[in-house]
Amino acid sequence: MFVHMKHIIASLLLCSCLGSACALAQKAVIPASHSQSSPDTKTNRQRRTSAETNPANQSTSFTSIELQPTVAYLRDHGAAARMVRIRFHGGSSYKAATVYTQFNGREDSTTLPASTAGMTDYELALPGPPVEKDAQLFVRLVSDGQTYTARCIIAPARQWKVYLMPHSHVDVGYTNVQAKVLAIHMNNIDEAIKIAARTANYPVEARFKWNTEALWVVDKYLSTASNEKKQAFKEAVQKGWINLDGAYANTNTSATSSAQLLQLFSTGARLAKDYGMQIHTMFQGDVPGASWGLISQSNLTGVHYFLSAPNANDRIGSSGQWRDKPFYWRDASGQQQVLFWQSSPYSIGYTLKGSKIPNFFTVEDPKPYYTGKPSDNFLNPYLFDYLSQLEQKTFPYNMTLLTWAMSDNAPIDPELPDAVKAWNERYASPQLVITSVKQFFQDFETAWKDKIPVMSGDYTEYWTDGIASGARETAINRQASDRLQQAGAIWAIRNKPGYPADSFHNTWLNLLMFNEHTWGAYNSVSEPQDPKAIAQWRYKQAFALNAQQQSIALLDSSTNGAANAAGDNAKEYTGNTANAVDVFNTLGQPHTAVVLIPAALSQAGDQVKDSQGKKLPSQRLSTGELAFLATALPPFSKQRFTIHAGPQTTGTKATVTANSLDNGLYTIRVDPNTGNITELRKKGYDGNLADAAGLNQYSYMPGDSAEKVVSSAQANIRIKEKGPLVVSLLITTPAPGANSLTREIRLAAGSDQITLINTLDKKAIGDKESVHFVFPFHVPGAQVRYSIPWGSIRAEADQLPYTNRNWYTQQRWVDVSNKNVGVTWSSPDAPLFEIGQYPTAGLLGGLHNSPRWLAFTEQQPLISSWVMNNLWHTNFRRDQEGPTTFHYYLQVHGAYDAAVVNRAGLEHHQPPVVTAASGPASERLFFDINGGPVYVENLYPAADGNGVLLQLVNSADHTATVTLTSKNALSISESDLLETNKKTLSDSFEIPAKGILMIRVARK
Repeated sequence: MFVHMKHIIASLLLCSCLGSACALAQKAVIPASHSQSSPDTKTNRQRRTSAETNPANQSTSFTSIELQPTVAYLRDHGAAARMVRIRFHGGSSYKAATVYTQFNGREDSTTLPASTAGMTDYELALPGPPVEKDAQLFVRLVSDGQTYTARCIIAPARQWKVYLMPHSHVDVGYTNVQAKVLAIHMNNIDEAIKIAARTANYPVEARFKWNTEALWVVDKYLSTASNEKKQAFKEAVQKGWINLDGAYANTNTSATSSAQLLQLFSTGARLAKDYGMQIHTMFQGDVPGASWGLISQSNLTGVHYFLSAPNANDRIGSSGQWRDKPFYWRDASGQQQVLFWQSSPYSIGYTLKGSKIPNFFTVEDPKPYYTGKPSDNFLNPYLFDYLSQLEQKTFPYNMTLLTWAMSDNAPIDPELPDAVKAWNERYASPQLVITSVKQFFQDFETAWKDKIPVMSGDYTEYWTDGIASGARETAINRQASDRLQQAGAIWAIRNKPGYPADSFHNTWLNLLMFNEHTWGAYNSVSEPQDPKAIAQWRYKQAFALNAQQQSIALLDSSTNGAANAAGDNAKEYTGNTANAVDVFNTLGQPHTAVVLIPAALSQAGDQVKDSQGKKLPSQRLSTGELAFLATALPPFSKQRFTIHAGPQTTGTKATVTANSLDNGLYTIRVDPNTGNITELRKKGYDGNLADAAGLNQYSYMPGDSAEKVVSSAQANIRIKEKGPLVVSLLITTPAPGANSLTREIRLAAGSDQITLINTLDKKAIGDKESVHFVFPFHVPGAQVRYSIPWGSIRAEADQLPYTNRNWYTQQRWVDVSNKNVGVTWSSPDAPLFEIGQYPTAGLLGGLHNSPRWLAFTEQQPLISSWVMNNLWHTNFRRDQEGPTTFHYYLQVHGAYDAAVVNRAGLEHHQPPVVTAASGPASERLFFDINGGPVYVENLYPAADGNGVLLQLVNSADHTATVTLTSKNALSISESDLLETNKKTLSDSFEIPAKGILMIRVARK
């Protein structure tokens, strides 16, 4: 997405420079107007003329000359000759002139023709062999009886090959309503095929190729295309005219779950299979940063090349330092890697040419625009300055890549092949090559494989802060993702036939598209009531709402209806199911939890018994739900519980007073004025783990300053749940920026978990603001760790340099631990958190080169859940209104154990599923898994009906052995995203430290 022109027109003025590589447009620009006259650059020898600005006065001749060295080589009499640009100062050159050169031990002369228009500069070919060391050039120019002289130093310059990747940046919205945006991208495919056919006989470097960028475009194109168009598209792909990269959209990858991140590439895998090809590449435009989890899953997706072309300067921190520094990006296990290249920003094409042609966003039905002058507003002189800078930075390679887009959601540039063809006819170097991501990476790796460095660490993303502008929908989407995983697991547990793989796939796409980086219109902040801005948010919001409804329906369908015979793992039930419920544990680990039975399913009474008739601790809650304690629910299982009339059963009691709670394991005290938790103790651990300021503080920051932060006080505390199983305090306080705030603190007897339920009824406020819930733990010397897709990292220690350190995005948990004690903090609803006191204060607007971006994260045991903000100047929502609920879970533990913490995070995100009883009394997966520190990230049936798929993650720093056992003979094989049986495995196999493995398990 670009920034609207009226906000940053001054920034574009920076891009007219000639002497150095210009500052590029921001994300990027929707111009208010364009001019067809006065092109900035031309690739012939005559540059901008005085006639263009003063046609009536051609007597204003130049007064001096300047020599500008370049890295370019001209084609000169069949040879490559170094090029120097002669700049005319004080006027233009109109009359014929002779240029005498002394260089590299040779003398030469060149005649400059007369020009009625006037030349402002001239490209001069230098005599002699290539320069091998710095050499001085002396030029004497004679014109109209006057002599002008100049000198410069010519340094050695390599022969360059520059790959140009044509595309149109895919924002799903932003520039216009999504239907119009999609129509432009779909038309680009048709136009690309025509242009590629027209240029099929051009020199190979100038033959047109089109990069669709995001497979969302292709998916929609194929869903509506005629059979004739589909066939033409397939042929174009096979010819290399249309190029497909693996990712479905330009996504905030750290905000997606592991399962979503894998599904990001499922459409590409299907297309590749259908077309008899392989897709090993991904392209990500605009978004600065990417999750390390992408690398962990590379063997599953087959993606081994990653091109990033981020925004030029909008809220990108120091990520621009990674431009043109390719590296093999190795995963945490050290077993997988992806060749990563962050190119210059994707807005170069727009800056040089797109801003000089009609404004496509004011045209109702924009089409590719032909200027008739393909070389105007092209890469001269920008490219020479850019390459010169690379050489000055000791860039070790002789090839690089630039993307070429006319802006966000813009029509194709139909003149690019002719511009490239003309360029290569004139310049021996740099040679231009119209490319795909695949071609560029293959050529680069072939030439330089042994010289490419290897890096490890998380490229912590910057743009995830914007998702807190839609906190309610973000929570809905995260909950739907967890629910969908549970639905797939239940289908596998029950061995239920008819697994609706396509319905699951479509739901995953909705979840992904909510995490796509485009959240709203370019004027979402400046003009929030604009009908197009409102329509774009509704379209975006619908992804989360549709995923919510789809996931609920799929979960219902997974628990309803008959399952296949499950053999010894199923036990029939012949009793009355009217007073019974089934409880599913969708995790690959035993799960002790307080189970909440809806009031409608628990009318028989308040007493709960297990399958052996044993009474379980239970309690009717104030909400009407019946709570009971289920101990050690078996992994991947369904268990039946019956409900009976009679008193609720007690075991170990939890107690509550006016400002304290105790369940025999945890003791919690609340400040009577603020409602914050000022005492947190756990049996067996010394000391209070809450800082004096208190945990779960409400914090409201108006504007941009931490000094303006206000909190809540005047707490009204009442007992909500009185025990004996569940106790809770409900704290109501006035809340700045909101209509009301309620915070419930809940404990349950027999449960090693503290539950916090915060509900904020937000006021719509257009002024800049941030909302936090702050957790200052008393854990001296703590290291902060947090979960990312497919694993976890240590803040700072496991991050690449030049990445975001102002805030972080957690998947399931954050852990604050020293060598003796720690606290695991988890939120299924709110992904953003900060380490320390308000490192996001002042992050308003574009933040170009702002000193507020942190370069180092100081470890400290203060975690702030950043639940809401409206700090952006575009794209994201200006304000939020109404109630949103945020759940938090706390668990105190000893020394950090990755396996324990990851299992706790899974439990917080996937609680037991309760349904009306039906079918067998118990069901279990047809095999058991014993993997020590290995946890099951995801489980679901194979699409072909043959067994189930599992993704396994080794959370430990050492190799772990996984063993599968069953009463049935098992067929076990390593698998991938296409569910291919890649390699047969035995019943016991190893997973490397921090590694992941996808397997298929079926009955023989």
